[in-house]
Amino acid sequence: MPESQPAAVRRTAWLLFAPPALLAGLRWFLQWQDGRRPQLPALPLVPMAPPSATALDLFLPALWAMGALLLLGLAVFWAVRRWGGARVRAVLAWAWALLWLAGSGALLERHLNLRGLQPLSPVRAEVLGSRPRPPSLHAVGGTELVLRVAGLSAPRQLVLDDPRAAQWRPGQPLLLHWAHGRFHGLFVTRWQAGEPSTLSMPDLR
Repeated sequence: MPESQPAAVRRTAWLLFAPPALLAGLRWFLQWQDGRRPQLPALPLVPMAPPSATALDLFLPALWAMGALLLLGLAVFWAVRRWGGARVRAVLAWAWALLWLAGSGALLERHLNLRGLQPLSPVRAEVLGSRPRPPSLHAVGGTELVLRVAGLSAPRQLVLDDPRAAQWRPGQPLLLHWAHGRFHGLFVTRWQAGEPSTLSMPDLR
C-alpha cells in the first residue's frame, strides 16, 4: 500500500495540473498562429432574443446552472457516504481533467471555425437600433447594432468596434460582406455605410 500511494499522488497531480496547462499552451499556440499573418475581422452576426422573452427567460440559463451545481453537490455528498471519499475524489479528478480537455476542444473548434470561413455574396442590411457596448474581459466593446438583413427572417445583432457606428441611426443602410463559419455561424468581415444609391454590390470574395 505504501508503494502505491506515491503513484496515486502523482496521478492526481497530473490530473489536476496537466489539463489546465494544456489549455493554456493551446491558447498561446493559437494566438501565435493568428499573429503570424493578418486576419480579417470575423464579427458574429447572431439572432436577437425574441421580443416576447421575459426576465425569467433571460435568467433561465443561470438558474439551470445553479440547479445543476446543487444537484452535483448532493450527488457528491451521497457518493461519499456510499463509496467513501477516496473513490469520489478519484472520480472528481477525472471529471476535472475531462472538463479542461473539453474546453481545449472547444477552443480548437472555435479557431478552426474562424479559419475556415466560407465567403458569401455581399448583402444589404438596415440599422433598426443601436446602443453602446462597454468593453469586458471577453470583448473590446463598441456599438451593438440591431440589423435587418436581407434574406434573414429574424433581426440580427452585431457589435462593431468602429467609431462611425455610434452615429448611425435607425434606417441607416449598410452593405455587409459576410461569411459562414467552417462548422456553424455567420460572421461579418467588412461593412460599408452610405445611401442606398451609393452602395454597390461587388463580390469581393
